[in-house]
Amino acid sequence: MEQHRNKQIVIDFYKKVIGEQDLDYAEKSVTDNYIQHNPLVRTGKAGFLEAITFLKQLPKPKKPSKPLMRIITENDHVAVHLNVEFGGQKKIVLEVFRLENGLIAEHWDAIQNQSEVSLNGNSEIAGPVLIEDEAETIQNKKIIEEFTELVLIAKAFDLLKKFVSPTVIQHNPEIATGRDGFSTYYQKVDIRKLYKVIGQGNFVVTQSKGVLNNKNVVYYAIYRLKNGFIREHWSVSQQIPEVMVHNNGMI
Repeated sequence: MEQHRNKQIVIDFYKKVIGEQDLDYAEKSVTDNYIQHNPLVRTGKAGFLEAITFLKQLPKPKKPSKPLMRIITENDHVAVHLNVEFGGQKKIVLEVFRLENGLIAEHWDAIQNQSEVSLNGNSEIAGPVLIEDEAETIQNKKIIEEFTELVLIAKAFDLLKKFVSPTVIQHNPEIATGRDGFSTYYQKVDIRKLYKVIGQGNFVVTQSKGVLNNKNVVYYAIYRLKNGFIREHWSVSQQIPEVMVHNNGMI
């Protein structure tokens, strides 16, 4: 099946390109017209190879830990939620890859520093990774689309009980546990538009644009659903800079 093949391609990409910084493998893994959305990396294959060359020059952690990876795959899109150590700082990352004919054709991401303080006491990355209930993919995507449009964008917080379990497990360190935490947080974060919804079974990933502290941000949310309700929530966000090294935007 295509999406299983695409998932394995991305796993191999992390192992050979990100882990081993294999430039020969990197060159063969992306299309010639590769589209880059990371604001600091030039678009195209040449820009991609420059970034991998830069990674090779960075000092390696003395005791590198194996990252936890949560992978959600739908057709030609693969979303990866993981933790890494970069420049001595622990980071939480959400990356989305679009593939064409077995090659990576487009890449989006958001990166944030791992927080030292949490309102809910849960890890920003830990939790289930197993894909289940694949027959419910379409239904779960629809639930999250409605939740995003009605609750997060239209601010109809009275509808939270329709979508969110009362025992929801929260991983965003700035959101307190329970339904009330959602409404408190999203009164500060103004989600303006939903761009992507990627679903596989019990997991759904959204890519949105919002405003926080008068700054534009790209906002990724990862939801785990069960029996029609959001049971667990993670997120990764990053401020969108006014100047980028390409004209593709972060979204």
